[in-house]
Parts: sequence; structure tokens; C-alpha cells
Amino acid sequence: MTLLLSLFLGLFCLLYGMSVLRFGLERFAADAFKNLLQKMTVTPWRGFWSGAVATALLQSSTALTVMTVSFVDAGLIPFENALGLILGSNIGTTLTTQLLAFSPDSFILYFMLFGSVGFLLISNRYRYLALSLLGLGMLFLALHLLKSGMAPLAEFTVVKQFLQQLGDHHFQGVLAGILLSALLHSSAATTGLVMLLANEGYLTLPTALAFIFGANIGTCFTALIAALVTNRGAQRVALFHVLLNVFGVLLFLPFLTPLAHLLEGLGGSLSRQVANAHTLFNVISSFAAFPFLPLATRFLTRILK
Repeated sequence: MTLLLSLFLGLFCLLYGMSVLRFGLERFAADAFKNLLQKMTVTPWRGFWSGAVATALLQSSTALTVMTVSFVDAGLIPFENALGLILGSNIGTTLTTQLLAFSPDSFILYFMLFGSVGFLLISNRYRYLALSLLGLGMLFLALHLLKSGMAPLAEFTVVKQFLQQLGDHHFQGVLAGILLSALLHSSAATTGLVMLLANEGYLTLPTALAFIFGANIGTCFTALIAALVTNRGAQRVALFHVLLNVFGVLLFLPFLTPLAHLLEGLGGSLSRQVANAHTLFNVISSFAAFPFLPLATRFLTRILK
């Protein structure tokens, strides 16, 4: 019952926070703010590195993806300019723990407090910037609720037994990673569980890697849900995030066993090897996908008119 309550409350906060953030941005968005976003994404390469840095600062690729969907939905940047941000976010998420020690969770209360008070007390257009801050706080609150509410699933005996039965069935490992990451709304939480199970000998390294690859697809679920109430451009951004990680899985899965041997040769604990695999997956798949951004733009425009 608690899990269901956390899920529905988290999804409500996510969707409503998206709406509040979008409304505030639309009302506040002066030329200076639009110019800043456009400068960050004026070229795919600049958007790529802006996405990597922003994700490292936010400590959440999911948060950046949801915010990017909101920016596109508000008409602040065209969807084709946002694709570089998504590519960069996949790299930034691997650098988070090295770059910053703080978590956005600790700022949720301040975002919502200052946003609410600012909207009530400020009389000029900056009140809408405060409203956007409130919406951003609600987004982080939603992610916190989804993660903390669903995290106990990772400790269920039945879940651990299922993982142990996967053996060396790599495709099943990918599917399991997608499912659990979607439920936890966090590839990081899924990665942590897989690292633990690999260290305890419940999963072989190749199967653990397959699980990690699937987790990168499952973490797109949050942005897909958020995109349900947005325009076509924003929906294209969310779909691109999914396709990017599916592309990465298709790229890596045929070479999963050689990759496992390479990681073993580099040394370190099984946990370290899994973490290194997560970094390699995101960095290589993002750089490999970068030259295909124009093709992806045309494809997304065609299927989501």
C-alpha cells in the first residue's frame, strides 16, 4: 500500500510540477533567458557539453531530461537543439559522484519555500521566476518520492531470488534491468543493487553488465511519463532519450563478454568493474550517437508529427 501511495503521489508531483515549471517559464521568459538557453544549445556540440555539466551539477540525468522536456514544451528551445543536452546528460550522470557531493534532495524545501513566498510577495514578472522555482522543487520532490518509495523493492527476497536465477541469460538481464530501473525511477539505485549482488557472487560480471545496460533504458520511464502532457516537440525529446539508450544496448550487447574480459583485465573489485562499465556504456554510446543527430531529428519529426 505504501509503495502504491508513493508511486501515485510521486507521479502527481511530477506531472503537476512540470505544469507549474512550464507556466512560470512561459510567463517569465524574457529575451535574456531565451538567449541563454539558445546559446547553451546553439550547436549540438555546445548542447552536448552543457548537458554533461548540468547533469553533473544536478546529480540526476532524469532531472535534466524532465527539465529539458519542460523547456521544449514551453517553447524556449526547439526540440532539435535539445537533443545535444540529452546526449550530454548521459555522460554527466557518470561524473556526478566525482564532481559534487551534494544532492538536490537537500534543496527541495528551499526551492518550494522561496518559490511560494516569492510568487506571493513579488509583484513584477520575477514572481513567475519564483513560480518556476516552486515547480522545480516539485520535480525534485517527485523524484525523491519515487526513489524512496520504490527503493524497498530492491530489498525484497523475491527480487533477489529472481536475479540469482538469471544466470548468464544476457537478454533476460537487460529486460530485468529495464523493469527494475523503471520501478525505482533511478538507474543509480539499480546499479547499486547490481554491484552488491555481483560482489556477493549472485550475478556473473557479463550478466551484471547486461543488467546495467537495461537500467539505462528503464530510467527513461520518468521522462516518458512527464512527456504525456506536453507538446510534440517535448515528446520527441523524451523519445530520443529512449532511442539513445536502446542504441547503446544494441551497440554493446554483442560485445558483452569481451567487454567483461577487458574490465577484468583492468582489475579492481567487481563493484568497480560494474561502475566502469556504466561509464563506458554512457560515454561511448553518446559519442557514437552524436554524428547521427541530424538523422535522429528527421526521424523523430517524421514519426511524431
